[in-house]
Amino acid sequence: MKLKNEIDKAPWNIKLIISRMLLNLTQEEAANKIGTTQKSIWMWETGKIIPRETSRRAIASAYGVNYEELFEGLIPKIQ
Repeated sequence: MKLKNEIDKAPWNIKLIISRMLLNLTQEEAANKIGTTQKSIWMWETGKIIPRETSRRAIASAYGVNYEELFEGLIPKIQ
């Protein structure tokens, strides 16, 4: 349970890496699954760029993860 709590606190780009690794995908395989390039995956995972909305949705779908949990901090909270 402690590990999950730490993952929940991680920045979105670290969650991206964890999600990809749990699926045992290389960056190239992830790129093919998402429909982008390996360079984009690298840029996202290093936090150099933030994926656009359509890419974020494709990432969550390809990785089978909850969109809001994966990209928490990028999504404005609605009061």
